[in-house]
Amino acid sequence: MNIKRFCLLALVPVLACLTGLAQERTAVVGVSAAYLRIAPDYESSLETQELMGTVVRVLDTDRYWCKVETPQPYTAWCTDRVLVPMEGEALRNWMETPKYVCLAPLSEVLSEPKNGAQRLCDLVLCDRMGMVCRKNGKALRKGCFTAVLLPDGRQGWVCSKDLVPEEQWCSGREFSRENLVSFARTFLGTPYLWGGMTPKGFDCSGLVRMVYMRYGKLLPRNASQMALLGREVPVSEALPGDLLFFGVNGKVTHVGMYIGDGRFIHSSHLVRINALDSAQPDVYENVHKLLFCRNLID
Repeated sequence: MNIKRFCLLALVPVLACLTGLAQERTAVVGVSAAYLRIAPDYESSLETQELMGTVVRVLDTDRYWCKVETPQPYTAWCTDRVLVPMEGEALRNWMETPKYVCLAPLSEVLSEPKNGAQRLCDLVLCDRMGMVCRKNGKALRKGCFTAVLLPDGRQGWVCSKDLVPEEQWCSGREFSRENLVSFARTFLGTPYLWGGMTPKGFDCSGLVRMVYMRYGKLLPRNASQMALLGREVPVSEALPGDLLFFGVNGKVTHVGMYIGDGRFIHSSHLVRINALDSAQPDVYENVHKLLFCRNLID
């Protein structure tokens, strides 16, 4: 399956909601990152995260917990406080509203366009917010801040350099092997977090997914799903940005990104760089589990 086809399939739950094919309620993630767990309990294992602006289907409830289906696709539980219920015309308006995407690893939304103003919420990489425009259609800006619309309807202000119009983000103009590697390196030392896919903590597939997402390329959530995309290439012919898959008995359990010179970057204990050559002092301790390499770029 290629990346373009996956992106189209990822929209199916959203399109179903908009066309009335889905009977469940819908909601939009209203915080920087919703934590999705296996069971409706804070002590339950973290499965994944979903970013601000994402439309989810609410399948069930248990007290203040909601069982949701995300476009990743994933089904798990989060609290109702991180969701903004949205259906019908309200949902259509949200979907049609031009968006900004946060391209800073970490940022914040302020109540006023000035440093030191009250913070409304935090932001992480690839969060999506609505644009606020003047009557002439131009984006509302004051000084070095840009006005944004949060999913819950509040207007706030974000440092302009942290934002990019969604249309520009989706264009993929900056998508290149060099940029993928350079951006991945900025996360070196970030702690490993099972189920994490933000700069606050990554698991292996969360890191790869976020690096590709930074340049408008949506990958599936898990390493085993990523392994179905693109085309397989010999490890000896790997190019920077290609993905390396590791596992046991043919089952994929880990993924990293090749960066050149026989090394790759991945999240294992923390985001780090390791060699593939067992003769090198920084060889990955599980290099013997390397299964194959896939090119998802060209």
